[in-house]
Amino acid sequence: MSSDRSTGEVVVLARGRLSSPTVGYDLPEQTQPPRADTDLPDRIGRYLVLEVVGVGGMGVVCTAYDPKLDRKVALKLLRERELADAVRTTTGHARLHREARALAKLKHVNVVAVHDVDVVDERLYIAMEFVEGESLSRWFEQRARSWRELVAVFVQAARGLAAAHDAGITHRDFKPANVRIEPGGRVVVLDFGLALAHGVTDGPVTDGDELASEHDVRLTAVGRRVGTPAYMAPEQILGQPVGPAADQFAFGVSLYEALYGTLPFTGDLQTAMWNAIDGKLAPIPKDREVPGWL
Repeated sequence: MSSDRSTGEVVVLARGRLSSPTVGYDLPEQTQPPRADTDLPDRIGRYLVLEVVGVGGMGVVCTAYDPKLDRKVALKLLRERELADAVRTTTGHARLHREARALAKLKHVNVVAVHDVDVVDERLYIAMEFVEGESLSRWFEQRARSWRELVAVFVQAARGLAAAHDAGITHRDFKPANVRIEPGGRVVVLDFGLALAHGVTDGPVTDGDELASEHDVRLTAVGRRVGTPAYMAPEQILGQPVGPAADQFAFGVSLYEALYGTLPFTGDLQTAMWNAIDGKLAPIPKDREVPGWL
């Protein structure tokens, strides 16, 4: 994907499976047309903006240089008008920084490192480790993978989730598009903690939510949950409090999809969600060489 320095806002996964092969963060299939009012400054906080790598409805993803620590980072930015009320307030800012500190303390090879979170000129930014490679979704869709290959990769992702859970952090939007595989084979789980920036609330998924795609649309309306319906645990769909179990559910759905090439709960979006709530699995495909014990 070509970069466009003239546009800008953070990617909020409208099409989660479409991602750049060279940037560690999910990007839409096409950037929006350039708009004069979304130009990025040359500097955001202490970071020198290098290039915009993706634009979404609520923000921009760009690469940047950190002169203090002499390293390249990825920046996600949100406009102030897109921030949830929970983040705009003094209490919300404090909560955001507590979350950022918890994430910054989470040092694990399979979790993207979060360096900094702040608001500058009415833009919230999150500075993260720059991760090269391709998304897990793109990786397993490129060609047929053996179940052993798939399990080996998912084990690394599971270790990242487990480390986050041990630190008291729940992802809330785990899916193949939020996992990246570096050229050297390292598997990295991305986008921890971004639910907070979108003002996550506990409320059931309803027809009023923006659910245009059962696979890839991330709920991004201000004040609503962050999550992707196809991977949501029943408690998340119903708007109940979520914790590590919701991530484990999403992990299981993701692994099933990778192994069998389809989701475990089928039908249109609403039907699939109710099937998930009721635990009604679709028939297991017979054309995949997956051992029964798995």
